[in-house]
Amino acid sequence: MTTTQNDSPLGNLLSDSMRFGPAPTRGRELAVIACTFVLLAIVLAIVTPPVIFMAIAAAAIVVNFAIRWAVGSRKWGSR
Repeated sequence: MTTTQNDSPLGNLLSDSMRFGPAPTRGRELAVIACTFVLLAIVLAIVTPPVIFMAIAAAAIVVNFAIRWAVGSRKWGSR
């Protein structure tokens, strides 16, 4: 597989993570979820905000990905 500057795997991951809707495939959505939680853990470890803020941020991200997964499940099942 050849990749161009516009078709790099990292570029696809970034575009999948920044879109409002789910990624085109279930596997790509799982990769976005995993990378987001790793990034969240790194940022929260560096910044060390109060525990309540960490809980609110984590809950907001979980809700966001739950909605993305629910919407994606309908789309992925139709293919």
